[in-house]
Amino acid sequence: MKHQRLCCVRRYLRTITFLTAGFCLGLGLLPDAVQSQSGTISGPAYQLLSQRVVANQTNQTSFYVYLDQDAGLNHGFPSGFFGSPCNPDAIDIDTGCIDDPGATNGCSTNPDALDRVRGTVMRISFKPPSGSCAGVNIEEPENWGVLQTGTGYDLRGATNVMFDVRSPDGATIQVGVGGCNTPFITIPPSMTWTTNVTIGLNALSCTPDLSNVHILFAIATNDCYAPRGCTVLFDNIRFDPVPTSQQSALGFPLGNQTFGVVPLEAPAPGPIPFPPDQVLRNLTTIYESALTLKALLARGTAQDLADAHEIANTFDYALHHDSHGDPIPPAPDGSAGLHNGYENGDIALFNTQSPPKSGQAGDVRLAGFTATQLCPLSGFCLVLDGATGGNNAFAILALVAAFEQFGDVRYLNDAVTIGQWIVGNLTDHSGTGYGGYFVGYPDMGVPPPKPLQTGKSIENNADIFAALTALATVKAQRGNASATAHWTAAAHVAGDFVMQMFDATTGRFNAGTVPVGTAPGPGICPNGPQKGNDVINTCDFLDANTFTTLALAGARRYRHQIDWRQPITYVLNHFMSSVMAAGQSFNGFDLVLPQTPGSNGVAWEFTGQAVVAMRYVDQLYAQTTFEASAAAYVAELRHAQTDAPFGDGLGLVASTLADGDTLPPLDQCLVTPFQCIAERVGLAATTWAIFADQNINPFSPLKRQRKLD
Repeated sequence: MKHQRLCCVRRYLRTITFLTAGFCLGLGLLPDAVQSQSGTISGPAYQLLSQRVVANQTNQTSFYVYLDQDAGLNHGFPSGFFGSPCNPDAIDIDTGCIDDPGATNGCSTNPDALDRVRGTVMRISFKPPSGSCAGVNIEEPENWGVLQTGTGYDLRGATNVMFDVRSPDGATIQVGVGGCNTPFITIPPSMTWTTNVTIGLNALSCTPDLSNVHILFAIATNDCYAPRGCTVLFDNIRFDPVPTSQQSALGFPLGNQTFGVVPLEAPAPGPIPFPPDQVLRNLTTIYESALTLKALLARGTAQDLADAHEIANTFDYALHHDSHGDPIPPAPDGSAGLHNGYENGDIALFNTQSPPKSGQAGDVRLAGFTATQLCPLSGFCLVLDGATGGNNAFAILALVAAFEQFGDVRYLNDAVTIGQWIVGNLTDHSGTGYGGYFVGYPDMGVPPPKPLQTGKSIENNADIFAALTALATVKAQRGNASATAHWTAAAHVAGDFVMQMFDATTGRFNAGTVPVGTAPGPGICPNGPQKGNDVINTCDFLDANTFTTLALAGARRYRHQIDWRQPITYVLNHFMSSVMAAGQSFNGFDLVLPQTPGSNGVAWEFTGQAVVAMRYVDQLYAQTTFEASAAAYVAELRHAQTDAPFGDGLGLVASTLADGDTLPPLDQCLVTPFQCIAERVGLAATTWAIFADQNINPFSPLKRQRKLD
């Protein structure tokens, strides 16, 4: 079954033809009024990183049964319907409800509705009962009431179950945990919520066995209390304090904040088929987790190191517990790689999934979103379940940094394993083309085996060069000459490919190559020179110039092959973007130039990348040519952190669109050929803002400076 690929956070073959910008500011100097803005980005940004890393472990968030539809912090499934007689049709559940006090059933049908406070809520409607009672259990595993198999949660340490609730029609219900219930409770009819309802677990009709809880939460009523049926809305169902067993759970941090939108079951027409808030609800990417780990190690407080350790341990777990239902093809020697994305929260499936899903207990949880028409077999559409060499290269960089910090050889061994997977599966052995490494495996959600994509991304190859060079450096430090030579040669395969993509006429890098016969399309311009089965893709992307510079410019082999000031000057002269939003001007960079009028915006991840590249090149040439521009754009990053629409004052929104705060939720993202960059606080934008603020090149080792010849 093919699943919709909507948000490829790390793009493949990242290019697009562009329109001429309506302005050109030379080397990117901004007006004095903008340059005068100042402030520290990193302090608040680090708060966000820590909050997201520990979200599934601490009392900051509790142990959620229901937070939002598809939220990675959810536990259990609303699958245990019961009644006397059993009549599942007597209950209607909507886990993606957008609260609407004016609606009869409490849920909005307005596609422009955006709930920034509650997100989604869970509606349970009891129809007029034909029997004496009806109810539903939120249970673990799914369908436990029928199957009676699997493992329950150990909730020891929790003393209360808590929730927010309202009822449009004054429902009278029972709630319960672990087969033990409250007396019937009447929820007064109201348009407002009763928050933080707290029920002591010792106040239920019996004492639940907290060491093995299958029924995490139950809701029921009967014909005496609801002769005409009733509706009740729940939100933030959770256990408090966090159970002791959960405090050591592994997991990756959430990639993007999301708000509540009316979910779609089938794609909408137009360039954005599903609202970003629906698609990104639980997505965490290895690229963003790797950047987060590097940022945490760069500052290195006790909490930073603990958080970095958590991410490194999660990388280790994910590498050795791939999904049985959607595995990544192993290398010939059995080496494994990582998926592009996972589900945030607990990394592991707690129990084996019910058919047609085929994940086994202990497998990684893959990201996705509910859309029953698009994905009718499972109702859950996978997102970023593929694997690229570029994303895996960032995992290598993070694991090598973790090994250097903590001395845990597992991390080095994992980095080597991923490197062997890249070399074993993605190397172009034809000898007739431009060499380098293929992009990897697509985000398709199809049964294995996944097909290999034989295009080549310059950005991915730059990432791979940096990662394999890091392995060579570590092996050299450990006195392993043969391994050092192996990884150095493998790194040069990537680096040499990158340098062949440089266009000396324009002073910029092409995007990569595509196979002969590839049709033109968004981000694909197969009109460059041909060599073997490779055709150079001449389209433009900002990070084709920034990532290549940050990864290769300081390397002895490539330092003097080109003037590395050229690609950065090209970025400054071609990718700047300025928009008005919420009555303020925001200046930065876009990944591409606008495809159509009105689609322009600022992408803050790429603005941070541009700043880091400017300062890195200045360091390389012992000059200050780009410093004024870099400082001005750091001020703009701070401006976005504090004032951009949809911000939280801590992290950076991923994008700011022209009048983006007035757009419908479906359109609140910056469209590029291979992703839709949401106007939501994201880890990629936040970590690159930290790197820009602190002048950190995440491709370089943290404990030693790369030698510049």
